[in-house]
Amino acid sequence: MKSILLTLFSIPFIFNAQITIGKSNFPNSGDNYIYSLATTVGIDVSTTGANQTWDYSNIAHTSFDTIIYVSVGSTSIAYQLYFNNPFTPNYKANYAIKGKEINAFNVVTISEVFNYHKKNNSSLEMVGFGANINGIPASIKYNTIDQLYPLPMTFGTTDSTSADYLLDVPNMGTYGQWIERKVEVDGWGEVTTPNQTYAQSIRVKTTLYQRDTLKTEQPIPLPGVAFDRPVQHIYEWFVAGVGAPILSITEQGGQISNAKYFEVNATTIAENNDFEFSIFPNPAKNLINITTPFNNGLMQIMDLSGRLIFDGQLKTTFDVSNLETGSYLLIVINDNKKSYQVFQKN
Repeated sequence: MKSILLTLFSIPFIFNAQITIGKSNFPNSGDNYIYSLATTVGIDVSTTGANQTWDYSNIAHTSFDTIIYVSVGSTSIAYQLYFNNPFTPNYKANYAIKGKEINAFNVVTISEVFNYHKKNNSSLEMVGFGANINGIPASIKYNTIDQLYPLPMTFGTTDSTSADYLLDVPNMGTYGQWIERKVEVDGWGEVTTPNQTYAQSIRVKTTLYQRDTLKTEQPIPLPGVAFDRPVQHIYEWFVAGVGAPILSITEQGGQISNAKYFEVNATTIAENNDFEFSIFPNPAKNLINITTPFNNGLMQIMDLSGRLIFDGQLKTTFDVSNLETGSYLLIVINDNKKSYQVFQKN
């Protein structure tokens, strides 16, 4: 019966499948998105266009990655100079994301990074970042703001933008970066990950060019050097109602270098569970008791930074006495179905 309906009403179905992603389809402060990192062997991103069927159900989980969208006010005061200030409205961010450490030219270390994002009706932007620059905290705003996506996005949307920043490195000189993004919504259709089939999605291809620049005054004066990073092609699939890409694949130098797919928004876990189970006591100090509808299965425990604590057979009790105080995610797996619970360690 389903195939008959699709045949009789093919035109409305195709129209509805071309979804639009706008401001409301991106995360809010407090969201915690958990992804599975996957093997990159055999991944093909060459096929795209209208009314596609992308099947990535066979890519294999390797580990977890968690993206935590924190409020700007919860980050360091030293990082909020530009990004929580009503007097600089263009740089006032909606949330921050923990970023990766940068080691530039082996002389500039940028650590404890928080990237600040701003949502508006016409774009999602990264307005700057806060970080320790060779151990000294600083706020760095982009001279030209980095537009991550034009909004709204639908099939056929294209855009090209550039951004740059230049920062003073204490007792050394200056370090900067120039960025160019070319964004194209080059496909729509059905996409399948190991977790789920999404009937309506769009694919966004971002081509990313980056150039690092360095000028030193001491200990050895350099008039300025530049280094072009390898070009990246980032393929992301968006669906309505999730708030972040449900699949992301990065290609660099003609090779797939990274792949991850959406597991769960840890702030709305109950909506994503395939079955119910319980953890008692919660919070716990020494042991947790796990009650499930079945006797056999697998379980994984991870902290909310994505670090895997345990991966093995389902247990009815688990010793948490050696865990640090904080929040943890317990994932129970049975017959390819998953459910999630957060518990607290006191």
